Amino acid sequence: MSHAAIEKLGAAIERALDDAPVADVLALLTGAFVGLTLEVVRRQGHDVNKEIKVDGGQQRDITIHAPKEPA
Repeated sequence: MSHAAIEKLGAAIERALDDAPVADVLALLTGAFVGLTLEVVRRQGHDVNKEIKVDGGQQRDITIHAPKEPA
């Protein structure tokens, strides 16, 4: 398996951090992570409207909270 795309993604993130505020880059990456995670969970037949916990192994775990109720 080629890791060229992963390397290009890392380089693109570095360039984005050089050109844009960290908060903007973080918001983009967080949105991409959550969106991708929700799609994987949905394809596995699980309910994406519930809280989702990602096991971080020896590192930190991540929790994607259930959608907020409309105001």
